[in-house]
Amino acid sequence: MAIVNNAINLNALNPLSPLDGGLGVSNPTAHGILVAEGASAATPIVLTNGEVLIGSTGADPVGATLTAGTGITITNGAGSISIAASAPGMSWVDETTSSVTMVANTGYTADAGASLITFTLPTSASIGDPIEINGKGAGLWKIAQGASQQIQFGNTATTAGTGGSIASSLQYDCIRLRALTAGATSTWVVVSAVGNLTVT
Repeated sequence: MAIVNNAINLNALNPLSPLDGGLGVSNPTAHGILVAEGASAATPIVLTNGEVLIGSTGADPVGATLTAGTGITITNGAGSISIAASAPGMSWVDETTSSVTMVANTGYTADAGASLITFTLPTSASIGDPIEINGKGAGLWKIAQGASQQIQFGNTATTAGTGGSIASSLQYDCIRLRALTAGATSTWVVVSAVGNLTVT
Protein backbone atom coordinates (compact mmCIF):
# COMPACT_ATOMS: atom_id res chain seq x y z
CA MET A 1 0.00 0.00 0.00
CA ALA A 2 1.43 3.40 -0.98
CA ILE A 3 1.65 6.18 1.54
CA VAL A 4 0.14 9.23 -0.11
CA ASN A 5 0.88 11.89 2.52
CA ASN A 6 2.89 11.85 5.69
CA ALA A 7 4.22 14.48 8.16
CA ILE A 8 7.26 15.13 5.97
CA ASN A 9 5.81 15.48 2.47
CA LEU A 10 2.92 17.76 3.40
CA ASN A 11 2.82 20.98 1.35
CA ALA A 12 4.41 24.26 2.40
CA LEU A 13 1.24 25.40 4.13
CA ASN A 14 1.80 22.71 6.76
CA PRO A 15 5.47 22.99 7.80
CA LEU A 16 7.03 20.54 10.19
CA SER A 17 6.67 21.75 13.78
CA PRO A 18 9.77 22.49 15.88
CA LEU A 19 8.44 19.85 18.26
CA ASP A 20 9.00 17.35 15.45
CA GLY A 21 12.43 18.66 14.47
CA GLY A 22 11.28 21.25 11.91
CA LEU A 23 11.29 25.03 11.80
CA GLY A 24 7.56 25.63 11.71
CA VAL A 25 7.93 28.21 8.93
CA SER A 26 5.96 28.31 5.69
CA ASN A 27 7.73 29.96 2.76
CA PRO A 28 10.55 31.55 4.80
CA THR A 29 11.35 35.17 3.92
CA ALA A 30 13.94 35.34 1.15
CA HIS A 31 17.45 36.13 2.39
CA GLY A 32 16.29 35.91 5.99
CA ILE A 33 18.27 34.35 8.83
CA LEU A 34 16.09 32.02 10.89
CA VAL A 35 16.30 32.40 14.64
CA ALA A 36 15.08 29.49 16.76
CA GLU A 37 12.18 30.20 19.14
CA GLY A 38 12.02 26.97 21.13
CA ALA A 39 8.69 25.20 20.53
CA SER A 40 7.43 28.10 18.40
CA ALA A 41 8.15 28.67 14.73
CA ALA A 42 11.52 30.17 13.89
CA THR A 43 11.64 33.94 13.23
CA PRO A 44 13.28 35.20 10.03
CA ILE A 45 15.50 38.28 10.36
CA VAL A 46 16.40 40.10 7.15
CA LEU A 47 19.47 42.33 7.20
CA THR A 48 20.11 45.43 5.09
CA ASN A 49 23.47 46.63 3.74
CA GLY A 50 26.14 46.64 6.44
CA GLU A 51 23.97 45.20 9.18
CA VAL A 52 25.14 42.43 11.50
CA LEU A 53 23.27 40.48 14.15
CA ILE A 54 23.78 41.98 17.61
CA GLY A 55 23.07 39.63 20.49
CA SER A 56 20.76 40.45 23.38
CA THR A 57 20.65 38.22 26.47
CA GLY A 58 17.33 36.36 26.67
CA ALA A 59 15.96 37.95 23.49
CA ASP A 60 16.25 37.62 19.73
CA PRO A 61 19.34 39.18 18.16
CA VAL A 62 18.77 42.44 16.32
CA GLY A 63 20.04 43.47 12.92
CA ALA A 64 21.97 46.73 13.30
CA THR A 65 24.82 48.68 11.76
CA LEU A 66 28.01 49.40 13.68
CA THR A 67 28.32 52.78 15.41
CA ALA A 68 31.35 54.89 14.54
CA GLY A 69 33.34 56.29 17.45
CA THR A 70 35.47 59.43 17.54
CA GLY A 71 37.82 59.59 14.58
CA ILE A 72 36.22 56.60 12.86
CA THR A 73 34.04 56.38 9.75
CA ILE A 74 32.00 53.35 8.74
CA THR A 75 30.78 52.81 5.19
CA ASN A 76 28.16 50.11 4.67
CA GLY A 77 27.69 48.35 1.35
CA ALA A 78 26.07 45.25 -0.09
CA GLY A 79 27.91 42.44 1.67
CA SER A 80 30.57 44.79 3.02
CA ILE A 81 31.52 47.02 5.95
CA SER A 82 34.46 49.40 5.58
CA ILE A 83 35.99 50.92 8.72
CA ALA A 84 38.55 53.73 8.50
CA ALA A 85 40.19 56.32 10.71
CA SER A 86 38.69 59.68 9.72
CA ALA A 87 40.75 61.87 12.00
CA PRO A 88 44.31 60.56 12.37
CA GLY A 89 45.39 63.98 13.67
CA MET A 90 44.07 67.41 14.55
CA SER A 91 41.94 69.35 12.12
CA TRP A 92 43.30 72.75 11.09
CA VAL A 93 41.65 76.12 10.52
CA ASP A 94 43.16 79.07 8.64
CA GLU A 95 41.81 81.70 11.03
CA THR A 96 41.34 85.14 9.46
CA THR A 97 38.87 86.71 11.92
CA SER A 98 39.85 88.90 14.88
CA SER A 99 38.13 86.80 17.54
CA VAL A 100 37.30 83.10 17.83
CA THR A 101 36.43 80.58 20.55
CA MET A 102 38.66 77.59 19.99
CA VAL A 103 37.48 73.99 19.70
CA ALA A 104 39.38 71.12 21.31
CA ASN A 105 41.44 68.88 19.01
CA THR A 106 41.86 71.74 16.55
CA GLY A 107 44.85 73.71 15.36
CA TYR A 108 44.69 77.30 14.10
CA THR A 109 46.87 79.39 11.82
CA ALA A 110 46.72 83.01 13.01
CA ASP A 111 46.25 84.62 9.61
CA ALA A 112 44.48 88.00 9.97
CA GLY A 113 47.21 90.10 8.43
CA ALA A 114 48.02 93.13 10.59
CA SER A 115 45.07 92.47 12.96
CA LEU A 116 45.47 90.76 16.33
CA ILE A 117 43.51 87.53 16.70
CA THR A 118 42.13 86.80 20.15
CA PHE A 119 41.65 83.05 20.61
CA THR A 120 39.50 82.12 23.61
CA LEU A 121 40.03 78.75 25.29
CA PRO A 122 37.41 76.06 24.44
CA THR A 123 34.27 76.10 26.57
CA SER A 124 34.28 72.30 26.61
CA ALA A 125 37.20 69.88 26.73
CA SER A 126 38.21 66.43 27.92
CA ILE A 127 41.43 65.64 29.74
CA GLY A 128 44.25 65.37 27.20
CA ASP A 129 42.54 67.34 24.42
CA PRO A 130 45.05 69.46 22.47
CA ILE A 131 44.78 72.88 20.85
CA GLU A 132 47.46 74.62 18.83
CA ILE A 133 48.22 77.99 17.22
CA ASN A 134 50.76 78.70 14.48
CA GLY A 135 51.65 82.34 14.02
CA LYS A 136 51.45 83.78 10.51
CA GLY A 137 49.92 87.25 10.42
CA ALA A 138 51.90 90.28 11.54
CA GLY A 139 49.07 91.22 13.92
CA LEU A 140 50.07 88.34 16.24
CA TRP A 141 47.77 86.27 18.45
CA LYS A 142 46.54 86.14 22.04
CA ILE A 143 44.84 83.37 24.03
CA ALA A 144 42.09 84.64 26.34
CA GLN A 145 40.40 82.67 29.10
CA GLY A 146 36.86 82.13 30.30
CA ALA A 147 35.79 82.39 33.93
CA SER A 148 37.85 80.07 36.19
CA GLN A 149 40.10 78.96 33.31
CA GLN A 150 43.90 79.10 33.54
CA ILE A 151 47.02 78.26 31.53
CA GLN A 152 50.13 76.75 33.11
CA PHE A 153 53.39 77.55 31.26
CA GLY A 154 56.09 75.62 33.08
CA ASN A 155 56.27 77.09 36.59
CA THR A 156 54.44 80.24 35.47
CA ALA A 157 50.64 80.46 35.45
CA THR A 158 48.30 82.99 33.92
CA THR A 159 45.91 84.90 36.15
CA ALA A 160 42.87 82.68 36.68
CA GLY A 161 39.71 83.73 34.87
CA THR A 162 39.01 86.33 32.22
CA GLY A 163 41.91 88.54 33.30
CA GLY A 164 44.57 85.98 32.32
CA SER A 165 46.12 85.44 28.90
CA ILE A 166 49.15 84.27 26.97
CA ALA A 167 50.26 86.00 23.78
CA SER A 168 52.84 85.95 21.01
CA SER A 169 55.46 88.67 20.71
CA LEU A 170 56.71 87.91 17.19
CA GLN A 171 54.92 86.99 13.97
CA TYR A 172 55.76 83.29 13.78
CA ASP A 173 55.44 82.37 17.45
CA CYS A 174 53.63 79.05 18.00
CA ILE A 175 52.03 77.26 20.94
CA ARG A 176 50.51 73.87 21.72
CA LEU A 177 48.39 73.28 24.82
CA ARG A 178 46.75 70.25 26.40
CA ALA A 179 43.75 70.14 28.76
CA LEU A 180 44.66 69.08 32.30
CA THR A 181 41.07 69.17 33.52
CA ALA A 182 37.71 68.82 31.78
CA GLY A 183 34.79 71.17 31.37
CA ALA A 184 34.29 74.91 31.07
CA THR A 185 36.55 75.61 34.08
CA SER A 186 39.45 73.81 32.47
CA THR A 187 43.14 74.21 33.18
CA TRP A 188 45.51 74.00 30.22
CA VAL A 189 49.23 73.30 30.14
CA VAL A 190 51.68 74.47 27.49
CA VAL A 191 53.44 71.39 26.13
CA SER A 192 55.47 73.22 23.47
CA ALA A 193 56.06 76.80 22.43
CA VAL A 194 58.18 78.81 20.02
CA GLY A 195 58.99 82.45 20.82
CA ASN A 196 59.14 84.74 23.83
CA LEU A 197 55.50 84.51 24.89
CA THR A 198 53.86 87.06 27.17
CA VAL A 199 52.05 85.57 30.18
CA THR A 200 49.64 87.73 32.15
